[in-house]
Amino acid sequence: MRVLGALSATAMVVVLTACGSVPADDATSGISVGGSIGSYSGTKCGGIEDGVDAGKSLCYT
Repeated sequence: MRVLGALSATAMVVVLTACGSVPADDATSGISVGGSIGSYSGTKCGGIEDGVDAGKSLCYT
């Protein structure tokens, strides 16, 4: 039982050391600053009272 515990602890240390030594890259997904979005559509699901009914499809340009 002690051998199994020691092996488990050793394996955990190895895994944590390996994961901690991998460098993380900067996030590059999404639109860059100043980039163009283009047109897209969305459906209003609620929010403020602005005269647009919930469930209406809206186009943004």
